[in-house]
Amino acid sequence: MKTIHPSGMLKAALLADAAASGALALLQLLANRMLTQWLALDSRLLLYTGIFLLGYANLLLVLAYTDRVWPWLLRLIIAGNGAWAAACLALMALPGQAPTSLAAAYLGLQAACVLAFAAWQHAGLMASSGMRRGPARTSP
Repeated sequence: MKTIHPSGMLKAALLADAAASGALALLQLLANRMLTQWLALDSRLLLYTGIFLLGYANLLLVLAYTDRVWPWLLRLIIAGNGAWAAACLALMALPGQAPTSLAAAYLGLQAACVLAFAAWQHAGLMASSGMRRGPARTSP
């Protein structure tokens, strides 16, 4: 299975995503009741996504400090960030789920951040050693 050497940019993007995901996980786990009251979001949603984010942050840390990684795994992480952003926006649009202004800001900020991480990770992936830069050009 093909592996690549991650670029410095990719490693930095993974570390930043890990730090943000870990901080959000701790916030959702340690301040669950308070967030539930302030955001009017289900405490189980905050709990389960917090648990998920702990594992996700650990995976990102491992990948950031690894010398060779699978491109398919990085693409999955990038796509997952896009899916997380879509889920945040969808949560705000659910019928019967009128988010508070604070919840809309909380979810909107998450969506914006993970899209920025996805773009940064994609740029870092493309700059990594072993990635193709496009179709091979032939001389006429």
